[in-house]
Amino acid sequence: DKRLMHKYEKESKEQGKGSFAFAWVMDGHAEERERGVTIDVGVTHFHTDERRVQLLDAPGHKDFVPNMISGAAQADAAVLVIDGSTGEFESGFHAGGQTVEHAILVRSLGVQQLIVVVNKMDTVGYSEDRF
Repeated sequence: DKRLMHKYEKESKEQGKGSFAFAWVMDGHAEERERGVTIDVGVTHFHTDERRVQLLDAPGHKDFVPNMISGAAQADAAVLVIDGSTGEFESGFHAGGQTVEHAILVRSLGVQQLIVVVNKMDTVGYSEDRF
């Protein structure tokens, strides 16, 4: 809905979080929008000619791992979005890193299909060696 996206863009800019407009589609609670992190599992769906697809937006922050587990437990497939920013990307792969923890949790919950997406690639110089 173009009107709703325009509203999210306007509101996110007013709060100094202009790049968060798309996140606000799933992050509906005021606290999520203020803090800039997903806290609860967001749910929406769409239809194709042959399928009904339900999207679950689960939190990635370490403080909300139980909520992430409750979302991932409902999934048939998952998309793991990794922050490509310098330092953030690397820390996700070290001992105790969220990237490794989330991949292991999703797999242990029976999700067989995992797509890995590196976000914020436009803000860092892409390097094949790094990614």
